[in-house]
Amino acid sequence: MKFSVACNFDYDLLEGLKPYPVYEIFGKLTADYFGGGRPSFYLPEVGRSDLEKYVKATHDRGIEFNYLLNASSMGNMEFTTEGQKNMNELLEWLDSIRVDSVTVSNMFFLKLIKRRYPRLKVRVSSHRYTDTPRKIRFWKDAGADYIVISEVNIHREFKVLEGMKKAAGDDVELQLIVNNWCRQDCAIAGNHAVNLSSASQKKSKGFPLDFCSLYCNYIRLTDPVNYLRANWIRPEDIKIYEDMGYENFKIVERNTPTAILLERVRAYYNRRYDGNLMDIIQNYAYPYNKFTEREKDAFSRRRMFKYFMKPKAVNLIKFMKVVKFGEKGNVLFPLMGDNPVYIDNRKLDGFIDFFKKQGCQDRDCDRCGYCHRQAEKAVRIDPQWKKEMLAIYEELQEEIYSGSFWEGYRETVRDFFSNKNGEKNEFFNDFEYFRQAIKTMP
Repeated sequence: MKFSVACNFDYDLLEGLKPYPVYEIFGKLTADYFGGGRPSFYLPEVGRSDLEKYVKATHDRGIEFNYLLNASSMGNMEFTTEGQKNMNELLEWLDSIRVDSVTVSNMFFLKLIKRRYPRLKVRVSSHRYTDTPRKIRFWKDAGADYIVISEVNIHREFKVLEGMKKAAGDDVELQLIVNNWCRQDCAIAGNHAVNLSSASQKKSKGFPLDFCSLYCNYIRLTDPVNYLRANWIRPEDIKIYEDMGYENFKIVERNTPTAILLERVRAYYNRRYDGNLMDIIQNYAYPYNKFTEREKDAFSRRRMFKYFMKPKAVNLIKFMKVVKFGEKGNVLFPLMGDNPVYIDNRKLDGFIDFFKKQGCQDRDCDRCGYCHRQAEKAVRIDPQWKKEMLAIYEELQEEIYSGSFWEGYRETVRDFFSNKNGEKNEFFNDFEYFRQAIKTMP
C-alpha cells in the first residue's frame, strides 16, 4: 500500500503524514495558463514562490511532488505560438524546481513532455476515464508512467479491473482514487471536466458557476441511492483491490483542511472507519471546528468577492440565490453543527460482496434495486434540511434555465418596482439571507 495525497500547501500536513506510506502529494498553482481539474475558487491561494518552497519541503521529507496539468480543454491554445511559449516556460520552471511528475489529460501534452522534459514522469489523469484494458494499452504504448483509473464508473467491475491490471503489466503503474464521490457512470462527467478546466485558467473570462456539480447534488438529494452507487472505495474494502495487485491509492481533495485530510489517510491506512462515510468522501461541508485560521480563508468573504462578484458576467442580484445554496448546502461556507447527510459506514459492511459476483455495466440499476435497498438502510437525510435545500435548488434552477440569472439589471429593477409575481418580497428575503450569510463568514 502506498498513498498519493491531495496537497493543501499546509506544512503541518507534511508533518502529519510521517507515520503513513505516503510517497507523493499532488497539487498546482491556484491558476496558471493551462488550468487543471478543479476551479481556482476551490483551491488554496498559491503562487510560484509558495509552490517552490513547498516542493523543497516535500523532498526534504522524502516525498515526491506531482504537478497537475490536467485541463481537459484549452480551446486549442496548445497548438498556437502563444500556447507553446507558455507551456515551455511553465514546464521549464517545474523542471527547475525539481517537480517529480506531472498529470495530464491530453495526449499532446504527454508526448510533448516526454520529448522535451524526459526527467519528468507523466501520469494520465482520471479525467481521461480510462476504464478498459484497451485504453490501458493505448496509454502504455504512448509512454505513460502512471494511469489514474476512471473516477466515475469502474471501481466495482472486478473482472474489468483484473483485465486492466494484466494489460498494464510491470510497465505502467495504475492508481485508484479511493474517496471520490462522483455519481456512478455520470453522463456529464466530460462536460464537468471541461468546465472545471476553464475555471482555473488565467485567461478565462467565464463565470465559475459549476453547473454540473449543482445538478448532480440535486440528483443525489432527490434520489439518495446516488450517494451509495458512487465510485468510492470503503477503507474496509481496500484489501480486495490489493489482492488484484493494486497498491497505489489516491486520496482527495485539495480544498480539504489538514485535520480532515489526515483523518482520511488514517482511515485508509487502518482499513477501517467508524462513523459517517461522508466525512471521508464529501468534497465540501467540512466542519468549522476542523479549520485552522489559514484554512478559513478558502471560505471567506474575500474569496467569494474575488471569484464570484462579476457584475458583467451575471446578475449579482440573482447571485444571492447561489449564496443561499452555498450556505445551506455548506458548499461555500463551512459546516456548522452536524452533517445533515449521514451514511452509516458500519451498515455498509458486506455491501461490496454483491459486486464480487456481478458487475453493473450490463444491468439496469433501477431494475436491480440492490443499491436502493442498501441506501434505505444506511443513508439518513435530515428531513427539514432536505425540504429547504430542494426549495433552494428549484429556485436557483428556475433562474438558470429561464435565463433570468443573466438578465439586465434594468429589467430586474423594473420587475421589482412593479412587484411582478410578488418578487418584491422575494428580493428582500433573498437580500436579507445574503446579508446575514456574508456577515457570518470569516
